[in-house]
Amino acid sequence: MATLRQMVNAFLTLRLFLGWDEPARGVALAQPAQNGNRENHHPRLADNLAAQIIKGAEGQREKDDRVNHGVLSSRIRLARNLEGWNFARKLPPARARALVDRIAEAAARACPGRMLRIDKLDGPERQLLVERQLISRDLAASKRAAGLWLGEDERTALMIGEEDHLRLQVFTSGLQLEGLLVEAVGLDRALEPALGFAFDERLGYLTACHTNVGTGLRASVMLHLPALAETGELKAVLRAFDKLHLAVRGRFGEGSEPHGHYYQLSNRRTLGQDEATIVRSVHEAALRVIDAERIARDAMLGDDAQRNRLEDKVWRAWAVLTHARVLSSEELIEHLAWLRLGLALDMLHAVSPRPTWAILDRIFVQCQPAHLQAAHPAAKDATYRDRLRAELVRMWLTSDPGPRTSDHV
Repeated sequence: MATLRQMVNAFLTLRLFLGWDEPARGVALAQPAQNGNRENHHPRLADNLAAQIIKGAEGQREKDDRVNHGVLSSRIRLARNLEGWNFARKLPPARARALVDRIAEAAARACPGRMLRIDKLDGPERQLLVERQLISRDLAASKRAAGLWLGEDERTALMIGEEDHLRLQVFTSGLQLEGLLVEAVGLDRALEPALGFAFDERLGYLTACHTNVGTGLRASVMLHLPALAETGELKAVLRAFDKLHLAVRGRFGEGSEPHGHYYQLSNRRTLGQDEATIVRSVHEAALRVIDAERIARDAMLGDDAQRNRLEDKVWRAWAVLTHARVLSSEELIEHLAWLRLGLALDMLHAVSPRPTWAILDRIFVQCQPAHLQAAHPAAKDATYRDRLRAELVRMWLTSDPGPRTSDHV
């Protein structure tokens, strides 16, 4: 353990504070977003998005094996408010409805898609959108008029009427923050002439919370860091991020717990830096923590005692997931996290059929509570839902998925 601690601490000191790393890669940030090359998907919302998430994850793994070492997804979010309007929480009901209609009309011209009125959805429908991370838990709990504009490609989502009038989001699998920023800025520019965003020459974009004033930008990546957590070195990483004005939260953002060793890394600073600088800092921090996770994994594999504990966790997870008759959401997330690590480290080569990344992604998405309720009405009952989840997981893990064209581990 001492050797691992020395390795991680040396790594953090050299790379986080001295800035060792290759330059951030990606598209030029000054480029305008390219509108138009959008795939046209239109079946049922739940099935469609889950398939898109899985497809995107497979495509990214073909390009870059970093995803196997910790990166799940990237997101860019811009917070905007309309000039001359009260903030969302101060709007009377009629004005709140007018706000939703106005933004939806502008979005229809700038970003082809469809409108979902959050205030018209029931609890499970709202929760389904939270589970897909298309809306925040605050928006799901809102009693005001509110909406979600979902782009045709289902990688663009505009939250309307949350804390700010508009929260523009674009997301994709893997580590692709710079490309997402180009898309987000392009859509922001397309919306601004019709909406007129509140802007101060000295402060920048004005937002309901002072922590978003300036660029209104939140750049985030979803990370899976089981080795750093297991070895106890994650605390050192989190301390380093705090000094760099970066936040680490659970999978659902602020206030959520990091179940299954899933962490959301994002910027805290929105004022005093431009968008490109903020995105680059998060991108480079993600690269460094991925490398720290790789170091921790290699160190665990190189120590007999730690390797035995790691293999035991992976194979216990496989045993539970392929044999359990009842599975709660928390159990699934925990065991699936170790299974992902086992697949990344090629520990499951003796299993037949061998699980693929696509299967694990499918389980991760479609076995969430609201997703199960959307597909199986009887799953509103928690006991039935836990039995159904266990049955689906057993079936998906033990069925032969056919030819593996994108299983890059």
